[in-house]
Amino acid sequence: MLETLLSPNASNIFTLFASLIPIILFLFSRFYRQKEFDVPKYVTTAQALLKPGAGHSKFDSLDDIMKENYRMDKNHVYKVEHPHKDVVIIPAKYVDELKNLPDDQVNFLEDINERFLGDYTKMLAPGGIEDETLTHTIKNNLTPNLGNIMEDMQEEIAFAFEKSIGECKEWTAMYPMTACMQISAQVSGRIFAGPELNRNPAYIKTCLNFGVEGYKVIPAIRPYPKFLRPIAKYWVKECQGPLRSIATIKELIRPVIEKRIKEREKPHDMMTWIMENSPPGKGEDLNWQAMYQLQIATAAMHTTSNTMTHIFFDLAANSDFIPELREELARVESEEPSGQLTKTSLSKLKKMDSFILESQRMNPFSSTGFSRKIIKPTLFSDGLLLPSGITVTTPVSQISMDPSIYPFPSTFDPLRFFKLRQKPGEVNKWQYVTTSKEHLNWGMGVHACPGRFFAGNEIKMVIGHLVREFDVRLGERENRPANVWTEGGMVPDGEGRVWLRRRGR
Repeated sequence: MLETLLSPNASNIFTLFASLIPIILFLFSRFYRQKEFDVPKYVTTAQALLKPGAGHSKFDSLDDIMKENYRMDKNHVYKVEHPHKDVVIIPAKYVDELKNLPDDQVNFLEDINERFLGDYTKMLAPGGIEDETLTHTIKNNLTPNLGNIMEDMQEEIAFAFEKSIGECKEWTAMYPMTACMQISAQVSGRIFAGPELNRNPAYIKTCLNFGVEGYKVIPAIRPYPKFLRPIAKYWVKECQGPLRSIATIKELIRPVIEKRIKEREKPHDMMTWIMENSPPGKGEDLNWQAMYQLQIATAAMHTTSNTMTHIFFDLAANSDFIPELREELARVESEEPSGQLTKTSLSKLKKMDSFILESQRMNPFSSTGFSRKIIKPTLFSDGLLLPSGITVTTPVSQISMDPSIYPFPSTFDPLRFFKLRQKPGEVNKWQYVTTSKEHLNWGMGVHACPGRFFAGNEIKMVIGHLVREFDVRLGERENRPANVWTEGGMVPDGEGRVWLRRRGR
């Protein structure tokens, strides 16, 4: 027996068997599936061509699927196909029961990591999904200090406008996406990394490119089965992009970190606060800080610049409303001894807040929102049972166009939310940063976006500077630039333009 096993032929058999193991495991991973959640599945026509019989198909996009299902029955539960797995669309009525459930039952970060493959894109906290350093820092340092950082932000906004937009003494075409990315990067960067870095072209370029490089990784590494990805990352060239960004930021922040260590009075910014809030030995670690700088840049800069771009377009398309915004801004500023906006006075810009929220209602971050991975079977009060392993989300884009919530939803009404706030008991419900089942762009519950207060202040200050200093309009015979739908998301037209002229005052 032993001689047989040790023979040359046996050795060849073992070699062959060993070489077949990855193939066997790959096939197993492809054909083994958890028990299906038995609800209707809908796919786009493109998905149906790739997978005949995968589900009901007569739709061009995910948004079309949700639009038709919401029209038929807004309480319908069904599945759609995402690149990483089937996702279950649930109505917003379940949000109240889901929003505060513990992470060991329904998990927000597990869903994020599955979608964005954080181990490879590096869009994951350096301490893993259990690392709450960033959330803690935003809630306990950034938000309480919003008043203290206003002056720095105002200085950066003025500088960024001059650099990105220029004089515009006569009517001048400008491309909001490009300008807003530059403005957001500089203003956010001042609060994230401090004045040593936020105007550094290498810092700005790397922060803006990190998310782009990460998104390239996802379709490149996802086709590999999970057990092969830790090896495949070494030959999948796209996986090197985020690593290059981390290496660049490490070198840029090295002298800043060394300086911070020596300083007694440290600046009020995220770099300092992360140093203070990180586990022992981590706050001064270059890799740890670099990953966090890129994390917060990706989370803040792209979403904020997209939001501001939509608002630029909507202001240009509704230029007759700008004088009303300008009058409110002048009145609120005149009430301040300094003549400048403060944290408190920003909350008084109720018409501007309404305009911004209406822009977001019509141009949501994504088709879906409030996503959770179900870790343990979850039973709702009406009897719906969600099995473990599935991911659920809500049809945000359809909720925002529901006529029973928003009359004449296809009409851009700058004062829609201003008027809603006049109703008794509704003054705080319809604010840009408020979360509710009717407004799920920020999420809801314990995992609602903690940075929304910083983002809201930044956006108001930028729009305030815009309407104070410039007239804005569309070009002759031009319409508001159309949005671009990507897989599950909506982004403004990067080639869209508006016209600006500096006001003579």
